[in-house]
Amino acid sequence: IGRNGAGKTTFLKMISGLAEPTEGEIELFGYTGKDLAKIRSRVGCLIESPGLYGNMSAYENLNIKCKLCGIKKVGYIEEILECVGLSDVGKKKTSKFSLGMKQRLGIALALIGEPDLLLLDEPINGLDPQGIVEVRDTILRLNRERNMTIIISSHILGELSKLATDYGIIHQGSLLQEVTHEELMKRCS
Repeated sequence: IGRNGAGKTTFLKMISGLAEPTEGEIELFGYTGKDLAKIRSRVGCLIESPGLYGNMSAYENLNIKCKLCGIKKVGYIEEILECVGLSDVGKKKTSKFSLGMKQRLGIALALIGEPDLLLLDEPINGLDPQGIVEVRDTILRLNRERNMTIIISSHILGELSKLATDYGIIHQGSLLQEVTHEELMKRCS
């Protein structure tokens, strides 16, 4: 958690391999440095906004990524669409999706390949109340049903308090503090 410009997105980009740290080292699943490339497939991410082909359906967007990842399992795409609550969108073009639907499709894209770690960069920004509930429910379901670790960046503490178990407070690119949900709630009350 941190203000706009605190370094949250940059932090997620470094974990996902989209940016290099200017100093220090990242360790994921016991790997560091150039060896991180070996485990990048274990990390799914939705950073900033999802890259969708607007003239294609949700299924077609997911199918492209499955092909790129070599995934040919029958029913796989339908399973992911069900998981994020988009099993009923049919052939509707993603350009016609609400912002909340696009965010959930972005999460679906990040789930391809069954990652162990999911990175979500401000997934509720700009959503209406219904969209926020849909994305929140999707995140909680992923954590519960898939036992997935999820890192969410946000500056909206009230919404994070409904999801998070632990918090890292970032300011000017530095991690100032890490606290549990219980510790943070005690401080805020």
